[in-house]
Amino acid sequence: MDSKANIGVRYCGGCNPRYDRVALVRRLESLLPGMALIPARSGDHYPAVVVVSGCSSRCANVSDLALPPGKLVYLSGWEDLLPAKEQLEALIQEAGQERSLDHAEILAILPHRAPMLFVDSASRLVPGGSVTASFLVRPGLALFQGHFPGCPTVPGTLLAEAAAQAADLLFLTLERYAGKIPLLMGLRKARFHRRVLPGDTLELHASLLEERPELGTALCRGQVFVQGELAADMELRLAFRDISKPAPPAGAG
Repeated sequence: MDSKANIGVRYCGGCNPRYDRVALVRRLESLLPGMALIPARSGDHYPAVVVVSGCSSRCANVSDLALPPGKLVYLSGWEDLLPAKEQLEALIQEAGQERSLDHAEILAILPHRAPMLFVDSASRLVPGGSVTASFLVRPGLALFQGHFPGCPTVPGTLLAEAAAQAADLLFLTLERYAGKIPLLMGLRKARFHRRVLPGDTLELHASLLEERPELGTALCRGQVFVQGELAADMELRLAFRDISKPAPPAGAG
């Protein structure tokens, strides 16, 4: 490995310190010479985050982290040291499969087009795993003419759609879903935390929670950040379908 991978670390409040948490993290880092364990910051991307708890209650706040639950590695005592090492090694190996997508590649994958395309590029994509994408909220978007005149604000429904389109990239880059139409079938646990304005850049994070290939459906977590601050967080139910073009009207030539 040419450079060390940065692994985030998030500590609980330390109300029940039954062991030296800092010493355990330092020991874990010594077992992983290709990784650097650093404090996890809200909105930053990490291949994984180590959550260090003083006991088994796991009370550390991780709701602001831009990564799926599967990328959280928990330490509740020295007995977790070797399992955590193995988990981190596996996650770093997965991160080595990342690729990026420019705008032309986005257009070749997503069926959406303006004015309903809300992904410009993807800085990192692990097909079937997780993605980080971005979208510049251009001041000239037609939606601002009505939402709201004199007080332009990106609607929450657009943030959900942007997160869903980022999630679509996880599956449309897999052979079994190539060429299918992605449909947003459900939205739950949606929370909108801040106003999003013209000129903001959306950082879109999506990750797989559950897939049912036999049904062509998936459940994903979607997050939207603006300047490192969480703007929206939700779960997205997606379906991928073959949709034929409608038949032409009778008598059409």
